[in-house]
Amino acid sequence: MQKDLEYYLSLDYPIACYEGEYEVGDAYLAQFTDFDIKAASEDYYEAIEIAREYLKSHIKLELELGHELPNPGEGVRFMEHREALKAYKEKDFDKAINLWKQEVKHKNDQAMTNIGLMYLKGEGVEKNFTTAREWFEKASEYGNDSANYNLALMYQTKLGVDEDQDAAIDYFRRAVMKNHQGANFRLGLVLLKDRTDEDRVKEGFECMLNAARSGHPMAMAQMGGMDREPNTACEPNNQFRMYSKEKQLEVINDAINRYIRPILTKDGGDIKILDYINEPDIEIRLAYQGNCAGCSMASTSTYGIIIDTLSKVIDENIRLYVI
Repeated sequence: MQKDLEYYLSLDYPIACYEGEYEVGDAYLAQFTDFDIKAASEDYYEAIEIAREYLKSHIKLELELGHELPNPGEGVRFMEHREALKAYKEKDFDKAINLWKQEVKHKNDQAMTNIGLMYLKGEGVEKNFTTAREWFEKASEYGNDSANYNLALMYQTKLGVDEDQDAAIDYFRRAVMKNHQGANFRLGLVLLKDRTDEDRVKEGFECMLNAARSGHPMAMAQMGGMDREPNTACEPNNQFRMYSKEKQLEVINDAINRYIRPILTKDGGDIKILDYINEPDIEIRLAYQGNCAGCSMASTSTYGIIIDTLSKVIDENIRLYVI
């Protein structure tokens, strides 16, 4: 059999998914123990699915580079990391940091990150922000999402470094690429603060929506529409749905101009369509502007007015997000 991507994906590579912190803030860690491939999520099954996608990308790249791949069960080092975690939770910090330093020799980026966190918090070692940053930077070279997230926080809050918002955004973006929940939320906050740059607003909206979908409570509170599901059983508005996308947008804009915008402009606010998706399902993304931006109106009756208006113009089988 040809040893291609399909072949390797058919192999039964062992995967472990553990409840409890593998680093501060995450509830589940899924790891393919033959690879340095892992994913974290507050949802057990989501952690596994994310790890599977990472494995697929990793195998594809390795094959393109002509590298050899292990057979199932040949690359296990994860138990050493688990032993260090157990020591850490039991506050045996000397044992934990010594085990992680051994793991660093095997290029375990999460071990690097956890050592950085110990220096950041002063657990078992003297608190040292510079040393913490250096460990995070080592782990960042391997794309570790937690390391990138913590570096972003350090540059954002001037923790042992000069404030550098551009560096913070860069590191947040790196963590977002691995779908880090906290990074999605914090980058969303940064990019949505000034809503004059449409590209930044769209990126910030996507980040905040990702955080809300992953269950981040503050993101869910800011993003209107998270608690509403489309009514798939309603009578469809076939006339609207037969329009071209351009015509559909024209109808939606007309409804917003007639019934929504006048309410907001009275208070010095406004609203903007960021994105409109009509296939396979209708999804509308709106962003408040002016005095309405960032005032948590998504959780007020304003969202109700908007969804009620657009449900009448289209039908109830639509998804609407507003921030």
